[in-house]
Amino acid sequence: MTNAIENSFSTGVLPSYKNPPVNEVVCGLRFDTPDKLRIPHIGFLWDKFRADYPIIQHVPPIASAKGEILVDQATGIPLPRVWFINKSDDQLVQFQVDRFYFNWRRRQSDYPRYVHVIKNFESVLNTIVNFFSEFELGELKPIEYELSYINHIPNGQGWNTIDDLPRIFSDFVWKQTKERFLPNPEKVAWQTEFPLPEKKGHLIVNLKQATRTEDKVTLLVLELKTRGIGESANKKDIREWFDLSHDWIVRGFTDLTTPEIQKIWERE
Repeated sequence: MTNAIENSFSTGVLPSYKNPPVNEVVCGLRFDTPDKLRIPHIGFLWDKFRADYPIIQHVPPIASAKGEILVDQATGIPLPRVWFINKSDDQLVQFQVDRFYFNWRRRQSDYPRYVHVIKNFESVLNTIVNFFSEFELGELKPIEYELSYINHIPNGQGWNTIDDLPRIFSDFVWKQTKERFLPNPEKVAWQTEFPLPEKKGHLIVNLKQATRTEDKVTLLVLELKTRGIGESANKKDIREWFDLSHDWIVRGFTDLTTPEIQKIWERE
């Protein structure tokens, strides 16, 4: 999941895995919606990304923090969310009028590590900041950062039934005794939240079951997501927030999973 590097936010070396179960990484931020931003601007923005992300796709917009769908103030038309996708389909830029994300997703290639993800995010950030300046849209003002690691653990990789979950997750226990009324569960869903240091946000852990589209294999989907904000919006502080978040995600992933399953993921 990461190279073995020293990190200033904690003592010791970050855990590292040769074959981590990470299926997708999302790195981005929400910002104050510029008053002057209009739908045609999105086409001009694509021109900035088109060389590396030549495929464009419309997708449903993400609701605001208040649950609202953002609309164009002049026309009332819902403002779109677009994906700019690279040729190999494993990297994309998501843009909406109040947020953007860089995504890496597993296709044919292995996970390229955090350094690759954060450098691409910083490149996207620079492009959008310069775009805002060029079109006089005002300053990009972040209001929330986000880093998310989505892990897929297919049936047969350390587990076959829900009874096997204690072999994967250190804190999952289901005690079945003769005195209990309920049988063993067939499905599981679990969410918990931990504060980041210095009130910089939260680590949100979500576990659920899903079915892989291409072969209908049952999956355990383990998502570790950090959300929060740093002390300022300069590039150095933004990077420090994401480095802290990455540290917590990697160490949290290792803390939540058992040494038994970590052998399958080839912990180094």
